[in-house]
Amino acid sequence: MENYISILLTELKDHWVDFLGGEYFLQKARKNHAEERLRETLSESQTDLFLTYEEQQNAAAVLREDAIARQAFLLAKEIYR
Repeated sequence: MENYISILLTELKDHWVDFLGGEYFLQKARKNHAEERLRETLSESQTDLFLTYEEQQNAAAVLREDAIARQAFLLAKEIYR
């Protein structure tokens, strides 16, 4: 059972761009712009702290997204039994 979920998660990760609409990319561009403006104001040590924070935030987001996707697959499996 675990193997097919891992395969599905890998497929989703490989093609996530195909599933998102223009609104996502608009929000992403806004975030990137705000981040650039913020980083322009930070000292070197603050930039290092910000990058560390961002790495940890991204790692947490990956775990959250994997868990949600995994639960969605398990729920679909139960529904279609």
